[in-house]
Amino acid sequence: MGTHRQSSSRVIGVHSLPTAVISLIKEQAAVRGLYRDPLPEVTHAVRTELVTGTTGWFGRGREKRRATELLLTPDVLVVTDRDPDAPDADAQVTFHRLNQLEVARVELGLELVGTPVGATERGARVVETDGGPEIDRFHRALLEASEDSRRVDVPASRFPAESESVSYSPEFH
Repeated sequence: MGTHRQSSSRVIGVHSLPTAVISLIKEQAAVRGLYRDPLPEVTHAVRTELVTGTTGWFGRGREKRRATELLLTPDVLVVTDRDPDAPDADAQVTFHRLNQLEVARVELGLELVGTPVGATERGARVVETDGGPEIDRFHRALLEASEDSRRVDVPASRFPAESESVSYSPEFH
């Protein structure tokens, strides 16, 4: 008896996402206050599939699969997580502003540290990958886009929810 894990990663295009996942991304982008649909701006995308299996008595076991898609735009990283064998009702999506995201290469894959759009607490998550050349290229592109987003002033119109700030006026206090 034991457990094994195997991951595989490959480059994908937005058109290869299931229709339900595309709809979920668009819906959640609007709910979370993103200014626009991020899908037309995707520059790099990878899908990693993790197969976790257990071996039981007499060689019987069961496998569980999870698919995670990483979609990179110039200012947002979209992360989907779902069971590729089930209806996409269990799919989850998070958005990370690149100027607030820290990315590190770890033994199991990519570690993402930041506060997802719409969340109140900072968190960390590891996306397990196979560490192949596709992931290396994606990681480099993610680091470059993250650095670029920190250097460039993003117009306030790109993030309306964040641009609405209360100004401090000393005569009223």
